[in-house]
Amino acid sequence: MIIDIQDRLVENQIKVPSLWRDSKHEKWFSNSNASKGAHGCHAYKIYLESKGYEVRIVSDKGDVEYKWPSLTVWIKAEVKASKADLKVLTRPVGFVKEELWFNQLRPKQKGWDEAVLVGCYPNHIRIWRMSRKDFDAKYKTMTSTKNCLSHVGTDELVGVSLVKNKKRDNFNEWECIHNDQQGDLL
Repeated sequence: MIIDIQDRLVENQIKVPSLWRDSKHEKWFSNSNASKGAHGCHAYKIYLESKGYEVRIVSDKGDVEYKWPSLTVWIKAEVKASKADLKVLTRPVGFVKEELWFNQLRPKQKGWDEAVLVGCYPNHIRIWRMSRKDFDAKYKTMTSTKNCLSHVGTDELVGVSLVKNKKRDNFNEWECIHNDQQGDLL
């Protein structure tokens, strides 16, 4: 899946880590959070269209609706996007520590049917999803939400932190529905 990342770079504002330097998605670092959200929606839209769905982006806040062309019921996805923070460890040799942080899922908000997480890696995209029913049943006990930094003083917003390091790996709490990684290229 190819995502056209904006060509607007703010010179010398952000130092690009070596895994991202000269990568397909290097410019992701210069984008605002709103822009990253728009790219996440775009990535999910392309994915759904490739599966034959009719898709529309319904707001500039990370929402996508989709349906089978023959049906009238639209499914609304709350889409969140994050860049992958990556670090290659020396022990075990070549092990890559991964972390992605997604902010502001709203469990009390009505209207969304699924939560979708779009992770941008230097050279590929991964997409995870969870139905609203599963999210409501699990979010208070999942390590990806329970151990995540979120907004202080409110239970209105939930963050999601997907982490794979030497001690834990909670990526399996979310269904990965798309991964266009080519071999070992991050």
